[in-house]
Amino acid sequence: MKKAASIDIGSNTLRLLILETNAAGEFREVDTDRAITRLGEGMDTQKRLLEHRIRAALDVLVRFRDKCRSYGDVPIYVVATSAVREASNREEFIKRVLEKTGMVVEVIPWEEEARLTLKGVFWKIPDAGKATLTFDIGGGSTEFILSKGREFVASAGTLLGVVRLTEKFITRHPVDAEEYEKLEKHIHLELQAVKSALLSQPEVLIGTAGTVTTVAALDKNIFPYDPLMIHNTALKLERIQVLFNDLKKKTLEERLRYKALERGREDVIIAGMAVILETMRIFGCESLTVSEYSLREGILLKALNAVK
Repeated sequence: MKKAASIDIGSNTLRLLILETNAAGEFREVDTDRAITRLGEGMDTQKRLLEHRIRAALDVLVRFRDKCRSYGDVPIYVVATSAVREASNREEFIKRVLEKTGMVVEVIPWEEEARLTLKGVFWKIPDAGKATLTFDIGGGSTEFILSKGREFVASAGTLLGVVRLTEKFITRHPVDAEEYEKLEKHIHLELQAVKSALLSQPEVLIGTAGTVTTVAALDKNIFPYDPLMIHNTALKLERIQVLFNDLKKKTLEERLRYKALERGREDVIIAGMAVILETMRIFGCESLTVSEYSLREGILLKALNAVK
């Protein structure tokens, strides 16, 4: 059995995955971990990674490295996305990660992020060969990937990340009506541009990453979090709207009374759900398929297939 690990350094969350492959080339999940560090905080205004967020990310990366070592000599593929990609001090961050953990960080362009995400999503979702739109909501950006089943067709990257949108538009909780109106208008315009660029009407809509899986957990009141109960489930537009209307009216503390809402998402969940709802409306989809798997799985599937 051969093991390998991937780490996805996102703008809001860091994620670890360890997979094992057997002689037949089949993959099995060995271990996972994640932590919200909000590395992309202030990126719109500061254009750099903030020191206290860097330190938090480094602490998590040390923990991830040590977990990998507990399984032996496991190769670790570390990828960074929007926050590090945009940061003026990205080279400093990469250097500090190497010095503290011994791990090399690869900063990937959003086009590659989109392709790897698609690979990860279809790892455990059946390929029906239908026109599919997959979207991956991150802290700093959201990628939209058009495909024919698992076959990549086109993609569009946006700056519709939940951390970025929250910092720019949402300052009050419960949500202020005027602030939300500006947020909704901004998302609508961005998504109209995405629809014009992709020029397609999807038969299937798939959502992945923390916002989408959190909404699925809230919908089914799943706590502790269980990925097997989340993956490949369907969320209806009407039900998401009901949940959203409820959360908008609550303070941050009141939102955290929902055990399925992960601490660290209580503020950004509003912007994230707004992206989900507007995506479903603009592309005319009443149902959203939830994928537990995305970029970190795509990273490893690509790496392990390359060394077979």
